[in-house]
Amino acid sequence: MFLSQCNLDQLHKADRGAHNYYLEKGVVDSRPDHILNLIHYEDAASLAVAILKKNPRGKIFLGCDNHPLSRQEMMDLVNASGKFSKKFDKFTGTNDPLGKRLNNTRTCHEVGWEPKYSSFAHFLDTM
Repeated sequence: MFLSQCNLDQLHKADRGAHNYYLEKGVVDSRPDHILNLIHYEDAASLAVAILKKNPRGKIFLGCDNHPLSRQEMMDLVNASGKFSKKFDKFTGTNDPLGKRLNNTRTCHEVGWEPKYSSFAHFLDTM
């Protein structure tokens, strides 16, 4: 039997995700320009349901919001949102990898799915 697979990148919601980890740490020894590909927990669940309904055996799908951003861009959005009690200070790393910009247009088209939160910025606006 061949089942479909869905690869999800960085999951987030108001109280979980990389942004919360970075807020707690304040200063993180990681590269600020590392690229993150994000998806909200609700969107990950709705994508999984959409894939199950289509039943496309043996395919691999990618789950993300199609708006990759750097760690620094994400934390700048978090700090500017005013929706968290803490502020992030800075990233200090220089040696870790840059990451990749992912695109899930094929997934959206084949499964007939769109994320509720079109970007991390949109998610923050709706909090």
